[in-house]
Amino acid sequence: MPSSGFKIGRIFGIDIVINITWVLILFLLAISFGELFRTYSTDPGGFNQPFPGGIWPWAAGTVTAALFFVCLIAHELSHSLVAKRHGVEVKRITLFLFGGVAEMSGEVPDPGSEFKMAAAGPGASFVIAGLFFGLLFLASYLDLSTVILLPLRSLVELNIAVGIFNLLPGFPMDGGRILRAIIWKKTGDLKRSTRISTIVGKGLAVVMTAGGLYLLFANFTVAGIWLIFLGVFLYLLANASYKQTLYNLAAADTKVDDIMFTDVPVVDAETTLTNLRLQYFGPYRLPVLPVAVGGSVTGIVSEKDLEGVASAEWDLLNAGRISKPIPVEKTVPPGTPLTEAMKSMKSFNDFILIVKEDDILGILSKQELLNYFDMRMKLQKK
Repeated sequence: MPSSGFKIGRIFGIDIVINITWVLILFLLAISFGELFRTYSTDPGGFNQPFPGGIWPWAAGTVTAALFFVCLIAHELSHSLVAKRHGVEVKRITLFLFGGVAEMSGEVPDPGSEFKMAAAGPGASFVIAGLFFGLLFLASYLDLSTVILLPLRSLVELNIAVGIFNLLPGFPMDGGRILRAIIWKKTGDLKRSTRISTIVGKGLAVVMTAGGLYLLFANFTVAGIWLIFLGVFLYLLANASYKQTLYNLAAADTKVDDIMFTDVPVVDAETTLTNLRLQYFGPYRLPVLPVAVGGSVTGIVSEKDLEGVASAEWDLLNAGRISKPIPVEKTVPPGTPLTEAMKSMKSFNDFILIVKEDDILGILSKQELLNYFDMRMKLQKK
């Protein structure tokens, strides 16, 4: 999934983010629509009048691509609003190369909620298609220009295609989530239902890739390449989403106290950087260490802070000189569920400190967290 982009707005408390790959797709869609509309300038194709020439096809193509962009946002918003109604936090919606994705805080609480959330997206696309069909019917009745009729028809067809495509039963697509919800309802086992729907999703991805190869050798080059990309992406996404589900299940019954490293050494502020490296970072292999003045912790120092100082000065400077205040967002109290603590851990070298009043009880690094998940996943496979 894309992890970067630029925010273009906020709707219903949800950030709307555009990944750079979507800008490319928007440009290609505008060109494709423009080229399609241009062909109707010589052949009306059943319309009462040909499409105007000149700049009109490209202007209409750009507007149609922009409206389709709005339709995709509405599709993802429908997922997000249903998810929020069922207690799942949605941080943002990101549009990227293959469409859109809503970033949610965790798994849905029950199969019924999963079904409603998954069905909301295709349902929204079909409703939008119906609205555009109504506008197309009205525009045809009023005998309006092809400049209006053809983009409206394209948007009807596109939204129907988006709705149908998303209903394909391949996890984590909407249809795959609907399939998971049905199996989950019957078995009561989220892990098993996710595994089955993931297998179906991977099978669908293989079929799509094979179909793309067939089109490629049948000289339908663009369609073939696009279908291969979709198949490979769906396969990788299905695998990653299954692992994410296992991670969430592993974290759901765990608190930070259960896996935190408790033997955290406190570094005296007068400790030279040379001794900091040799006596602390070397043996303990922790991403950060607390620094104390007179026995009271005043900040933290990281190995990155140490590496930012020239080695020639390591015997001259001490830990207190390079320590930094403890970020509030990197501290959690004991008893915090692991799912909550994970929200503040992003980079590979990230960490959280488990703090009670002014005492640091332990530390949990991203590496230790990954090791724990790997162990839990191995146990789940047995």
